[in-house]
Amino acid sequence: MDVAIGMLGQGRKVLVAITTNEDLRQLHPAVVRPGRCLAHIEVGPLAPAEASALLGRTVAGPHTLAEVYAIRNGLPVERPAESGTGQYL
Repeated sequence: MDVAIGMLGQGRKVLVAITTNEDLRQLHPAVVRPGRCLAHIEVGPLAPAEASALLGRTVAGPHTLAEVYAIRNGLPVERPAESGTGQYL
């Protein structure tokens, strides 16, 4: 089945970017297997200076891009509780 799926996509010039706040090790192996996933790019929290520059005001401590977005838009900053299971399904 995987071979057929791969063959259908041959010759197409389509790239799909997916973002997640999940730890990549928690994702199902079928999602991140070689041949399906071209690259894993992890963007960690922004340093206080970087977050401050994006917000135009000083903030303390590192912030993720999602947190900077929430702060900028007056939304509550929510940090998910650590769990041993992925929450992408």
